[in-house]
Amino acid sequence: MNDARTELKRQLALEVVGSLGEAQFPASGSSMLPSIRPGDVLEVHRESIAAISIGDVVVFEREARLITHRVVEKVAGPKRALLITRGDAVRAPDPPVTPEELIGRVTAILRAGRRLDPRLTRWARMAAWLLARSEFCARVARRLSRR
Repeated sequence: MNDARTELKRQLALEVVGSLGEAQFPASGSSMLPSIRPGDVLEVHRESIAAISIGDVVVFEREARLITHRVVEKVAGPKRALLITRGDAVRAPDPPVTPEELIGRVTAILRAGRRLDPRLTRWARMAAWLLARSEFCARVARRLSRR
């Protein structure tokens, strides 16, 4: 039942972004702590890879999952540009994101009635560095984000 619900939410998000060019949906997972917490609502706008810059947070589809990670590099492939992404609390980058996988760019994070910019501040950058390197700190951050 839960897998069917997750799949339905994924399909609905893809359909809404595809037809309207934007959508809002809740984040899950902890790979983007401290920038994005599980349960934050992401405002996503459809974008092409050409419009994406290093530092942007993007949503892409891979293996029937929606993944939200930050762009750390943009590379020119033999026929098209590709994005290299990584979760803020993760050390290793993801395999390159193709134009076909890209859903859009996160333009805002909605949390507790506030609209937040997805760009990393200096303090968030330091916290992300620490979370990517300390499993203990990452566990504490995940527990705190659930509250």
